[in-house]
Amino acid sequence: MLAIEVDGDSHDYSFDEDIARQRRLESLGVRFLRFTDKEVKCDMTNVLRVIEKWILDKKKTHP
Repeated sequence: MLAIEVDGDSHDYSFDEDIARQRRLESLGVRFLRFTDKEVKCDMTNVLRVIEKWILDKKKTHP
């Protein structure tokens, strides 16, 4: 299970609320990849590479 979080000025959020929510989800086995909104807007190729690498690494450890 993977959650992809995009952080930045594009949404109002509380850092403390984000951390609490992430901890709850991680306790259920969800893993997080975080990107800034700038990375998503300006470097989508690399963002996709990171996501792909995460998936491929998980496939190797959990075939």
